[in-house]
This record gives sequence, structure tokens and C-alpha cells, in this order.
Amino acid sequence: MNKQIYLDYNATVPLLKEVKKSIINCMEIGPLNASSIHFYGRKGKDIIELARKNIGQLINSNKNNIIFTSSATEAINLLFNNFKNIIVSSIEHLAVLSSSRSEHVIPVNQDGIIDLNFMELYLKKIVKNDQPTLISVMWVNNETGVIQPIQDVIKIAKKHKCLVHCDAAQALGKININFEELELDFLTLSGHKIGAPTGIGALIYNDKINLTPQILGGGQEKGMRAGTENILGIRGFGEAAKLMDNPLENGCNNVKFLRDFFEERIKKLRPETIIFGEKANRVSNTILIALPNIPGDLALMKLDLESFSVSSGSACSSGKISKSHVVSAMGYDKLAYNSVRFSFPPNDAILYSENLISTKELDRLARCWSSL
Repeated sequence: MNKQIYLDYNATVPLLKEVKKSIINCMEIGPLNASSIHFYGRKGKDIIELARKNIGQLINSNKNNIIFTSSATEAINLLFNNFKNIIVSSIEHLAVLSSSRSEHVIPVNQDGIIDLNFMELYLKKIVKNDQPTLISVMWVNNETGVIQPIQDVIKIAKKHKCLVHCDAAQALGKININFEELELDFLTLSGHKIGAPTGIGALIYNDKINLTPQILGGGQEKGMRAGTENILGIRGFGEAAKLMDNPLENGCNNVKFLRDFFEERIKKLRPETIIFGEKANRVSNTILIALPNIPGDLALMKLDLESFSVSSGSACSSGKISKSHVVSAMGYDKLAYNSVRFSFPPNDAILYSENLISTKELDRLARCWSSL
């Protein structure tokens, strides 16, 4: 029987051993509620503030501008509830597309990169100075791994006096993030994308901009997100952030080598395979591919039977494969039900090295793909 191989890191990174230890240690301290003023309350508050510090250092942001939420999705909803005019790209995560309910959509080209010329002309046309406008463009696409030109997006947006939000859930731990240097207004993060537990996210915001909370209650998180804090999740998120090396300094050479090896094998064995965003700048760990006549659900089932855990990149809440709006937006509508995503560990740091797939296993995966 073949060893089960997990290649769905863009969905969830397995809980890091060091993070698990930190959470267990936190549980052993006692009953922690940061709203209490006694010993255990102060301990809880210290844990939260340390996590804020670790995350702030990882993304170069003032820790006082970090609000913890239950997920990146909640953080996005909290932010978007403060704006009536929101402009999004056509490849955003459903958390952005659904919560923004925006009719203002910027297209992407066939490589999955936002059309900056369209964006410039569109902002000239619709932006009104008397109404605050928010532009939301993700840093790294969750399906293709394509990296968006965020600096250019910010430059154009600021030219038209728009605020900018960036969904960085798939960027954290894979590329360098410098919140202050980029002059971003808002950033949203997800803990379980870097080895923290599920159920914890964060909104990083420009404190010069007043936001109205979505959840009201006891005034936790500087009055921005009421409810007793998820201290165990926050502790895990902070520990995972502390463990992250600077992705640019650490490099992702091994991960990129494995990705390129796999792509070369499948192109040789099954030349008709489409690799989405192949010519674009991508993070090293992500591949989205499709075969013209093979439905994605069939490919997933067959690969699962061969002990490879992968995804469509477009699974809905029911667990069924839905049409990929990302693939459609890139001009491949006929393949929107066929895409399959392979996502390796975020980088080749020692944290993940034991989970890196071997070239032998990748060769078997490529042969399984070619037999579809």
C-alpha cells in the first residue's frame, strides 16, 4: 500500500510541532481570559500581545494595528462592512467576492495577472472624491499561485485617492510582506495557512482610518471585535509567525525544484496538459493544471485512490467541485470544471523539510496523471 501523500497545503498547512507544543503549554497555564484583571487574565493578555508582536515583526507592521478574528473571511467581512464602494479583481477568493457584493470588477489576462491599464481607466471613470472607495486585490491567488503586482496596484489606487486592501492569506510564509513600506491600508491573514490551528485570522489596518465593528459586545480587540478572545488560536498564530523565516532569505529552492520537476514530467507524459499561469510570476509551491476532457472530480478521485491528497482549488462548502471562477476569468471557461491543484509546503524551511515529497513520488504522481 502506498504512503498517503498530502499535497493540499494551500487549503491547510498541518499544525507545526512547535505550534502544537506552545498551545499545550498555554492550556497548562490555567483558565485564561484576557478580560479578567487577576493573574490568569494578565497571563492571557500577555499571550495575545506577544502574538501581536510576532505577527507584526513578520509583516513589518505596528502590533497595535492588528485585530484578531476567527478567520481571514471574518476579517474581510469586518472591513468590507465599512465601505459601500468596493472594487475587486475577477480572481479574488470567494470571501472577497461574496462579502463585497461588488459590481465593480477588474479583469485579468490569460496569465491571471490583473489588467492595470483597465484598472487605471476604470478608476478615472467611477471614482468619486466624496465617497471613499476601497480596492481589494489578493497578493497570491489561492488556485494558481500567481503573484499580483501589488506595488503597481497601490500606486494606481493612491493616484485616484482610493484605499487598498490585500488578501495575503496565501502570501504569508511564501513571499516577503512589508506592510509599512508598501503603504497598504488593510491586510488580512489566516493562521492555518502557516501551520497555526484553524479558527484564527487577523485584520491589519491603518489606524488613521476609523472602522466600525461588525460584532458588538464586551469591547475586546480595541473595540473592533467583541467576544472572548481565542487565546489558544492566537498563541498558535503568534508562534507560527515567530517560526517563519523571511521567505526571501530562506528561499524556496527545493520547493521550486520539485514543482518544476513535476511540471516537466507531466508535459512530457501528457503534453496536452494546461498549466494555468505558467508564464507568470508564481509562488514556488502551487500548480493548477487541467486536461481538456477529464473532469476535475474524476481526476481527484483517481489520484486519491493512488494515495495523493490534492484538490480542485474550487471546492465549495459542500465539498463538491464547483466551477472555478479563476480559470474562467483567465479565459479558459471550458476547463473551469477540470482544474486540479497541487500545493506543496509553503517553503523548504526546516519546519517543512520532512514533508517535502521526493522526486520518485512525484514521478509516480506524474504517471498517475498521464493515465487519466
